[in-house]
Amino acid sequence: MFNIFKKKKAETQKPKNLKLISLCLAFEVANADDAIDSREKEIILDRMRNSLDLSILTEKEIFEVIKEESDKKVSFYDLIYEMNMNLSKDEKIDVLKMLWEVAYADQILDVGEEKIIRRSAEMLGIKPSIVLKTKDQFKAE
Repeated sequence: MFNIFKKKKAETQKPKNLKLISLCLAFEVANADDAIDSREKEIILDRMRNSLDLSILTEKEIFEVIKEESDKKVSFYDLIYEMNMNLSKDEKIDVLKMLWEVAYADQILDVGEEKIIRRSAEMLGIKPSIVLKTKDQFKAE
């Protein structure tokens, strides 16, 4: 009778595909210098093959979705927010490692790439010492 007094059920949103979100962040790193090197693209595609169900969309289609999302994004807040809400500390560090891997794929660490990685790590709550340690792992390779 008086439905207005009943509590509404909280709408629960399913988390977005976190693997796709981390690939979007990797795309941002690769595109920081306004040019995605073929080696950077290959790392992103390789991660895509290993972590996403490619039976629905092809690699090319997924890469286009990532690119379109990148063009629409004004800030990384949405990407980072989803990761903070749904990833463990170790999973966040794995994302950080992927970002360094993409940044060093062309053997050149662009200032913009490093800036995005450091800001993302800070927003993910990853300690600066871990950021440096993971950077050194990929710098040495």
